[in-house]
Amino acid sequence: MSGHDDWDETVAEWDRELDEWEGDDAPAGGGDGAAATDDPPADGTRGDDAVDPDPDLRPDDGARVPKVVAAGHINWDVTIHVDSLPEPDGETRIERLEQSGGGSAANVAVGLVDLGGQSVVYGSVGGDESGALALRELSKAGVDPGQVLVDAAEPTSVKYVIVDGGGELLMLANDGANESFSATGLDRDTLAAADHLHLTGQQPETAAALATAAAEADATRSFDPGRRVADREFDAALAASDVLFLNDREADALDAETDVDPWEPDDRVVAIKLGDEGATVRTPHGSVSHPGFDVDPVDTTGAGDAFAAGFLAAALRKPEITGEGFSHDPRDYQVPVLVANACGAVATESVTARTDLSWERVRETMGESPETDCLIEVRA
Repeated sequence: MSGHDDWDETVAEWDRELDEWEGDDAPAGGGDGAAATDDPPADGTRGDDAVDPDPDLRPDDGARVPKVVAAGHINWDVTIHVDSLPEPDGETRIERLEQSGGGSAANVAVGLVDLGGQSVVYGSVGGDESGALALRELSKAGVDPGQVLVDAAEPTSVKYVIVDGGGELLMLANDGANESFSATGLDRDTLAAADHLHLTGQQPETAAALATAAAEADATRSFDPGRRVADREFDAALAASDVLFLNDREADALDAETDVDPWEPDDRVVAIKLGDEGATVRTPHGSVSHPGFDVDPVDTTGAGDAFAAGFLAAALRKPEITGEGFSHDPRDYQVPVLVANACGAVATESVTARTDLSWERVRETMGESPETDCLIEVRA
């Protein structure tokens, strides 16, 4: 991998392009590398000084500690590792079986605490042993589970995750009490005290109401709707979200089935996960992409949740990014996409959906000068 000298030369080249550009009329669009806009757009995006040749990934001891409400699924996971999946009527040996807390909202909440944030999880579990185990594990991880609804009439959602020798997976799940909660059950003082609301899969009307309430409380919003993004009426929640988290298949489905174009957004930030090809962050003014980090995957369960936790942990502690809603300058997302990719990579090396994240593991995964692999495009 190239070192800091190559990165410094890249930044110097951007500076030269900026000097040349400022003497001409504004270009109609950008190409590879970075082109700069003239005056900062009205939405508060900034110029080339946003590019940091040596970004500080770990927050200072006195840095702002973001408080996030993560709303959505809380599961109990049973992860089964096999060498290969059996053919119909076949049988295979279970190599390893693990049980742990899971669910997209719960996983992000735990990841944020691991990375120095504060989080409250909001969702629902059943009044059974699996629900008690899930809540106990969340509390032990440092997440506040005090807002979780316990639905005694339904079982806790248990997800069976079957992982083959190559790290690929399939899932079996019951809905149970997963979506018993509603927007009215969340204490408004809890939401008012939060900096950010992160939504994951849930009833569309619940997601829309929570996003609207967060906007009224001046909290920023993100949404990771999951694989059912094109099958459920999420239009209102999508419209109320500052940031969307999607994988490439979900982005294509959303583009095909709705009026939202995740690849060329006109009013929000979209972080698109590209699997072993890394990720790209799309904004109305351009994009920043990174190819990811080489790992030997054991289990990809929860990698997307770790990605979201890393992105939010990096972005929310920077007032210049989220102080007045999420910035639309793609250069602001250089560090968030690096941290998110590193967290996603760390998650694939764990045998369950719940991954122990830390800034030390993030930097260790990145190695030297990962910034040199960022591709930034800025459009006028």
